[in-house]
Amino acid sequence: MKKKEEVISVLKEKRSDLIQKYHITRIGIFGSVIHDLTGQGSDIDILVDFSDDASLLDHSGLKIYLEKIFGEPVDVVPERAIRAEIRNPILSNVVYI
Repeated sequence: MKKKEEVISVLKEKRSDLIQKYHITRIGIFGSVIHDLTGQGSDIDILVDFSDDASLLDHSGLKIYLEKIFGEPVDVVPERAIRAEIRNPILSNVVYI
């Protein structure tokens, strides 16, 4: 499983391309990768804001692309889709790139 620093480094390197290709306005990481508490079966939690012109293809394409470059499962979570009861805990732990 990738360490927090590795994930951040890759996302920083790819950030401009991700913004243009997948119509995102902001990207960050959260969950177990933030605290380096990853293990077998863990995924990389990515929080994104998609622009208004983004489509479902952008969401699925981003997930597929990130899984390919990380070689691990990735969970792409649009910020708008976070349920109210878990919104604050997630947003308080996001590291934006």
